[in-house]
Amino acid sequence: MRSEAVSEVRRIYEHEAIPVIRSAAGNVSAVLLQQHQSPDTFMAITIWKTKVDAEAYEASGVAQEMVDKIRFGFVAPPVLSTYDAYGIRQ
Repeated sequence: MRSEAVSEVRRIYEHEAIPVIRSAAGNVSAVLLQQHQSPDTFMAITIWKTKVDAEAYEASGVAQEMVDKIRFGFVAPPVLSTYDAYGIRQ
């Protein structure tokens, strides 16, 4: 993340993107993590009830819209990784 964009990216993601993501069908949680050791490094985590829910959100174009809101702060393209989650209460 560009150091001069950190505050604005965090504000936009927290106040604009997270509410939209959380309102999507099947979303369990959405958070933005900021690394202590390197404050210009972030990780966005979304948790979905099912893989189908996550894929539907991605295919809807809304995910891309949320990334586009903060793209101005990127120094490199974001990397998408997917995981299975265990121990989450629904």
